[in-house]
Amino acid sequence: MNYSLLLLNGSSLGATLQLDSQKSPLTIGRDESRSMRLDDNRVSRLHAQVVFRDEQWLVEDCGSLNGTFVNSQPVRTAVLEPGDLIRIGERLILLVDDSQETENLQLRGDGKRGDTLAGRPTDLDDRESLVAQSLGHSVSRVVRDSAVLCRLANQLHQRGDTETLLQVAVDALVDGIGAGSVAMWLVGADGRLKCACRGGTHDDPTDESHVPASLAVDQNEPVFDAALTVDEAAPPDQTIRTTKSTDLSHRIAVPIPAGAGCRGAIQCQLPAAREHFDRGDLDFCVVVAHHTGLALENLEHRERLEQANQSLRNRLEAQSQLVGSSAMMRGVLDQITKVGPTAATVLILGESGTGKELVAQSIHELSPRKDGPYIAVNCAAFSESILESELFGHEAGAFTSADRQYIGHFERAHRGTIFLDEVGEMSTSCQAKLLRLLEGHAFQRVGGSEPIHVDLRVVAATHRNLEDWVREGKFRKDLYYRLCVIDIRVPPLRERGEDAVEIAARFVEQFRQQMARGPRRLSLDATEAIRRHDWPGNVRELKNAIERAVVLGRGEDITAADLGLDAGASTAESAAPLALSLKEAERRHIEFVLDRVGGNKTEACKVLKIGRSTLYEKLAE
Repeated sequence: MNYSLLLLNGSSLGATLQLDSQKSPLTIGRDESRSMRLDDNRVSRLHAQVVFRDEQWLVEDCGSLNGTFVNSQPVRTAVLEPGDLIRIGERLILLVDDSQETENLQLRGDGKRGDTLAGRPTDLDDRESLVAQSLGHSVSRVVRDSAVLCRLANQLHQRGDTETLLQVAVDALVDGIGAGSVAMWLVGADGRLKCACRGGTHDDPTDESHVPASLAVDQNEPVFDAALTVDEAAPPDQTIRTTKSTDLSHRIAVPIPAGAGCRGAIQCQLPAAREHFDRGDLDFCVVVAHHTGLALENLEHRERLEQANQSLRNRLEAQSQLVGSSAMMRGVLDQITKVGPTAATVLILGESGTGKELVAQSIHELSPRKDGPYIAVNCAAFSESILESELFGHEAGAFTSADRQYIGHFERAHRGTIFLDEVGEMSTSCQAKLLRLLEGHAFQRVGGSEPIHVDLRVVAATHRNLEDWVREGKFRKDLYYRLCVIDIRVPPLRERGEDAVEIAARFVEQFRQQMARGPRRLSLDATEAIRRHDWPGNVRELKNAIERAVVLGRGEDITAADLGLDAGASTAESAAPLALSLKEAERRHIEFVLDRVGGNKTEACKVLKIGRSTLYEKLAE
């Protein structure tokens, strides 16, 4: 190995220092006694030294004030290879291979410096030619790498999801270092490495070997030329051994930095056409990993901001609808305030339409998990065979229509809150799996065997009397007690006094703003009718009545007739139509809507939310 150091700038441009292992170490500094003297005030008297150790040349910083840099990276000790660029102060020094440039070097003796300092070419053109020739390969690679990295930086921050972002980084590595295959390994929620993206001309999707990536994550340092061997006689947890070998640089693994620690690693495999990766390839990978980590952090930050923004909107909406000044409603709000910041499991009880989901959402917004996901699942909306798959997920091929893997709602709610509405409608098998999850056990997807751990808070709700269902054997007793750590009963609207009028006024304002038209307020007869009505459908029924009145109302005030109520009727009388048959109630409602829209069937279809053919069939009946 015949190497030299070539000075690329300064008054001694073109000066070379031939490296001789017999005269190691060779010193660099501002003092005249140094092997290579640099005329720069930022250079220390003894700044650095180049030493030959373990059959390789190294540069070592000698405690300088301004530091030593190799390929733009600050170092204390670094292995040198041809093409490496050393920066000391403002001076640039290139390591060149003499076997390729011997015809251009003219050594001269110098007793003071041990016959190691090469004389400068006497002709300026020759000197510049020497520098240009020595830099040719290095500069061309710098230009190429710079173009790839600039394109990478531009594309990374335009990607809105993790998968496409990682694919951009993979493509940059294939272009930049000619890697045969590139794999992006990220640390999952369970602490294990999972392959998030692959690519390359020689990529093998079945190759799950990620030992170099594991080492890079474990040590939080690049793994360049580590030869990995397996001792089959060793215990299962001690089969991997690492040794250092300079001739096994066919794999590179570099950690992907995170705000605190390491989020994963990039692993590159050498294609068959190349003999080995070099240090420049490693440096390129480190830069790509740094950009990728920064882009992932920015993406996560943006997602957190979007979630916070959506959460704030949901919270404002929930607060705007969870209104009421009655004593019973103040008690519910007080319970929410106390329960929200805790981790306790909550069971919300109440009739249909009372606002149980708003209560659950408010609990989530007040909890430490408010920045995490909030997933609401109506258990009554799925059949018994589908509900388990929706909650726990399924693997491809688990049943006839399972053509791909499906991530269930429990996994989606990791580090957040899941709201199980109408939990009493769960099948017994689902109840058993839910009980194990609440007790901290792992679960498996339908058709799967991999244990999945999640960290979430469960809030459940039901309009059923679960105690009666427990006695009848329809609901597991142990699950009931596990869900009912804290129970919150949401009162029906008929027990909340003036809350019905207050909520109605809020709905009038909300719907009028949405439609930019309609009545402005409730009339006196409408207010009285709202007070008298029992509202068996609770807040949901009131909301629908107000929306219909705003859509169909023609005056400035909403009247009792607009609400479909009789202001002078008693509670019993107003509830009398409920005794009608379904067909008769449907007929009366259609007649009422047609009357309010002046017989316009198109407008009536919009209000009734049915098609014209369906309306004509109803009218024919």
